[in-house]
Amino acid sequence: MNEGRHPIGRWVLRLSRACAFLSGIALLLMMVAGASDVIGTNLDIIGLQSQPVPAAFEFMAAMMVFTVFLGTALAQARRNHIRVEVIVNRLPPGGRKVMEAVQHTLSAVMWGLIAWYGWKSGIHSVSVGEYATGLINFPLWPARLILGVGATLMTVQCLFDVVGVYIPKFQIIDENGAHDAPIS
Repeated sequence: MNEGRHPIGRWVLRLSRACAFLSGIALLLMMVAGASDVIGTNLDIIGLQSQPVPAAFEFMAAMMVFTVFLGTALAQARRNHIRVEVIVNRLPPGGRKVMEAVQHTLSAVMWGLIAWYGWKSGIHSVSVGEYATGLINFPLWPARLILGVGATLMTVQCLFDVVGVYIPKFQIIDENGAHDAPIS
């Protein structure tokens, strides 16, 4: 199915997969930091001096943004987001198409607003050198910029989905990934 897709759509899907891979790495780093912090904080149990990992909380908060916002576009391409279709499934095919286009349009608007805010916040954060104060001054601007990147990619995915409802060449659907079974 990749061959019939719009070239930009293929590029968006590859970018979504790369971002989702980075999202997985962020999740792994988050788990390592969290486990290290818990272990370091509880070393007194075995008679050693307890020492929490400096800036672990701030690091995990930043990685949470990476994990969530870099993975949403691929989840959309795989149609893994939660959808309630009780009423839509009872509509005729034309009505389903209209409702699908409305859904993708509303998603694009919402994610577009999130992207706009993310970029605005990220650019401001870079310009002022925003950081969380603590034992280690942890920079906040990377997470703010990633929020903009991820939301922008999701917006592009949703815009392709809107057009793809009526022009299949513009559909960006990742058939190689795992799909959730619809609940009827």
